[in-house]
Formats: sequence, structure tokens, C-alpha cells
Amino acid sequence: KDIWKRYKTEGYEINLNEYIKIRNESNKVVSYLVKEFELRKNAFQMKRATTAKTGELDMKKIYSYNFNEDIFKKISVVPGGKSHGLVMFLDWSGSMVKHFANTIKQLLNLVMFCKKVNIPFEVYCFLDSTEQGYNYRHNPKVGDLDINGFGLVNLLSNRMSAKDFTFCCAALMKMGGVGAQSQWHARPPSFMPMSGTPLNEAVIAAMEIVPEFQKKNRL
Repeated sequence: KDIWKRYKTEGYEINLNEYIKIRNESNKVVSYLVKEFELRKNAFQMKRATTAKTGELDMKKIYSYNFNEDIFKKISVVPGGKSHGLVMFLDWSGSMVKHFANTIKQLLNLVMFCKKVNIPFEVYCFLDSTEQGYNYRHNPKVGDLDINGFGLVNLLSNRMSAKDFTFCCAALMKMGGVGAQSQWHARPPSFMPMSGTPLNEAVIAAMEIVPEFQKKNRL
């Protein structure tokens, strides 16, 4: 919320029309992802299905009680599928400048998929040149791997309201330079410059973030 509030107050623009266009174009891809997800989930559930006795007599088998002990009704028990969620990390480094537009479009495909199948998600970007307030701090103990300070910014989440989600996606479209008037070059705000690539640091941070995400959402 702090990031997007600052984005608004400092007067950065959004590209709402482009977001709506991309969202509509993505419907086919997202629907395909949803279909594959449901098929695999159902197949997993059926694979674990078991048959159990109910304790009630099956009247169609009652005639065979003299020579057959299995005269009870049976029921198929299908266990619930796994609880899914996605945590995504977006590379916010300088080398992404020319690839940012397509990366943002792909990110939104995944996020819209999560919303369609109603699974929790969090999107972070990692960057090494940002203001102190956005830095991820690691306090190592003896024997831990020490890492450099770096930025880790929570951009999107299933916890957002529909209005905030639309605004943030439209802002990401603008940052990505997507649109008829653009040159497909990233345009990040001044407080989130695209510089180095703290990938290793982000992986180490994920060791805390992902388990917490699982615990919070009971995944």
C-alpha cells in the first residue's frame, strides 16, 4: 500500500486502457491454464480415491448373506485436493529494460489465473538500489550466510481490493512501457530504479517468505 500510495501522490500515470486490452486478450490463455489446472487437480484426487463400507446393508446383496460376508453398501471417498498458492518474484534489474513489457504481460496472465481459480498469490520485485524504508533486512546469527542489503517490494496480492488491483496492474503496464505510444522500454518511478540483480538475496529471503505464506494461507 505504501508503494502504490506514493506512486499516486507523486503523480505517476497509469495505462488503464492498455491493461483492459491486455486483460481481454489474455482471457483465452488464462482459460486454458484454468482448464489444465482443474484437470490435473481432479486426476490427482481420483488417483487417491478409496472405497469404504458404509455400515448399511445393500439390499441387492442381502440374498447372498449365507455365503458372502460383503453385503454392505460401499461409498467412494475422494480426498480433497492440495491447497495451492503462488509466490512470484519479478526481476527489477537494469538488464530487464527491453524485456519488461512482455514480462509484465506474462506476470498478469499468472496473476489473473490465480484470481480465476481462487488461489492466494503474492508478487514481489527484487532490486538493489532503493530507499532504506523498502530494504529487506537480514540479521544473521553465527553460522548464517550474510547478504547485502537489497529491496524487496510487494507489488500485487490476492489481499487487494478489486479497485486497488486494477490500479496497480494499470500502473505496471505504464512502468513496462506497454502501449501504442510507447517504445516498449521500462519506465520505473524514481524511487524504484532498475539497477543490479540481487537474485541470490531474493532466493534467501524466499526461505522465510514462502513458509510464512504457506502458514498464513494454510497451504
